[in-house]
This record gives sequence, structure tokens and C-alpha cells, in this order.
Amino acid sequence: MPTKWRIFLDTSALLAGLNSPTGAAGVILAACFAHEFMPVVSPQIIEEAERNIPVKFPLLKDGWASFLLIPPEVAPEPPLSEVRRARVLLPTSDAPILACAFRAKPDALITWNTRDFQRPNVRKETPFPILTPGEFIEGMWRAKRETGGER
Repeated sequence: MPTKWRIFLDTSALLAGLNSPTGAAGVILAACFAHEFMPVVSPQIIEEAERNIPVKFPLLKDGWASFLLIPPEVAPEPPLSEVRRARVLLPTSDAPILACAFRAKPDALITWNTRDFQRPNVRKETPFPILTPGEFIEGMWRAKRETGGER
């Protein structure tokens, strides 16, 4: 049996998937709900979602609650030393998320934040691909065709 892909979902991709079920991020979330992928998040992503959903996206409250029932894997908080190393690569407020993703060792990090996460130095130093939802879907289908459906 093939191993289930572990995908680290940034807040931007997670909220986009909940908000637009037919978009690429929504397709990824549907696959998570169907247990085809294991979603991985950080405590900071949960905090960001819970802070933003009631204020900016109140209609996503039930979808968010359903997502938490999957349940996603919650990666442990990285130590400050790892966050500092991530901040060298990504000197933004997203450094703790990158550090958490490094610690979780996912098959991919899915985000709409291309300005920060897809900087050339970040992509070069990251041992897993950092992709938009559409790039992930495209790559997943390509891999399925090449391997006959196996991971």
C-alpha cells in the first residue's frame, strides 16, 4: 500500500480551500477529508485561522471545525534556535511556520504566500517542495500518471 502524502498547509492555502471548495486548495482539502492526504499544520497556523475566521471569514466556521475533526497532524513548536535559523532564510513573521515545517518533514508545503515562501533562497534550502495549491495538484497528477497511481 502506498504511503499517504503528508502535506503541510499554510494558513493561506487552508483558508482558500475552505472558502472555495472547487478551487485547487479546495480539492486538496477534499482529499484530506477523504483521508487521501495527511494534512499537517503548526500551532501558529491554528492560531492564525482561529483569529481570522470569526473576523474575516465567519461563514468558514463550520468548515474549520470539520477540518479539525479529520484530525490534522499538529507539528510540535520548534525551539527558538530553529526559528532563528528559519528567520535567516525568511526574515518575516512566517519564519516560525517555516521552522515548524522543517521539523515536520512533510512531502510538500502548500501555500498561496509565494512572495515569502517561494523566495529562491528559501526554495534552495528547503528539503521539500514549496508549492501553490495548483502546482501541487498538477504535480500530483503527473506523478500518478508516471507511477500508475502509486506514490
